Amino acid sequence: MRIEITEYFQKNYDSNIILRDFETENLGFDAIASQKNINILVEYKSRFFESGINDRYLKEYDVLIELIQSVPSFQKLPELKNNNINRLINSYKVNTAVGWFYKCIADRLIFFRFLDNAIYDVIDIDFRFFKQWVMNVMSNLELQYSDKTTGTINAKVPLKAIPKPLLKYKNYGLMTKISNGS
Repeated sequence: MRIEITEYFQKNYDSNIILRDFETENLGFDAIASQKNINILVEYKSRFFESGINDRYLKEYDVLIELIQSVPSFQKLPELKNNNINRLINSYKVNTAVGWFYKCIADRLIFFRFLDNAIYDVIDIDFRFFKQWVMNVMSNLELQYSDKTTGTINAKVPLKAIPKPLLKYKNYGLMTKISNGS
């Protein structure tokens, strides 16, 4: 876990908060933020941008929510039937194909966006309510396909569309503050 993430929690939640990293140990959340008897499950995403290369994506003010990954591996399958499914595919691949959005049980979803390796902004979302909200507006969201790694289908969620009570936004860069139209 990068030091910027710990510093964000200590500055914006509590200076005595303790972060325990579980990113590689489960599929439901990445970390637990603890302070006294309070434990907050956190899913965090670090996104890196470089000036003049891909920094234009910072100006889109959206987050990508992974719905499905491993699309190419499923496109190559022959017709599935009950008598051949266990030969052609296994439960691990199915579980992997379901994007993190559906498996996540975190309380907070936090995107740390970096420009030229320095923290640029933080998008801090109340995931418990956000997940339900996304499920209800899914048909209004634009999809994006990325074939860079595993072949992922993401939903693009504009920050201005997220209900204000669910979103905390902290800009460390020079861009103007987002407005969600309320």
